[in-house]
Amino acid sequence: MGWVTISLRKMALKQRVSNLQYRLLQISQERQTIANQSQYTQRYLNAMKNQQYSSINTSYTEALKEAQQSASSLDPTSSEWSAYQTSLDQMSLAQMQQQMSVDSIFQGYEDALMGDVNRRDQQLEAEQTQIETQLQAAQAELESLDEAMEQSIQDSAIKLS
Repeated sequence: MGWVTISLRKMALKQRVSNLQYRLLQISQERQTIANQSQYTQRYLNAMKNQQYSSINTSYTEALKEAQQSASSLDPTSSEWSAYQTSLDQMSLAQMQQQMSVDSIFQGYEDALMGDVNRRDQQLEAEQTQIETQLQAAQAELESLDEAMEQSIQDSAIKLS
């Protein structure tokens, strides 16, 4: 190959390398954007879950106060006291069930979110690996063209003897 042909191929490879590096930058930015969005969404879901917990706990606390006020006149040895204790146990159980239900709902939201995020991230990672491989091959070819160009120039130089 003449040095002119090598120069043209070298320019095309430099453009290819530049395009591949740019795409790697875009992929990196996309992956960072996805990570940031998932963090914000997780924070939002945690805030919503905590708000639900707060509502459940407030309701439980109010019901407990009402029960304690009505039980203040009860005799601790009476059957009414036993019914009061049973109702406290039931309220506590209902509170735990509501919290478990909230946990389950928000865990489902988070699993769905993370599934989508992980799939997209895996796609980008696969594309990044493919581009890195192409970039390495283009850079290796560029180096070999440098050597071929140097050799071509030396071969075509005028030799004075």
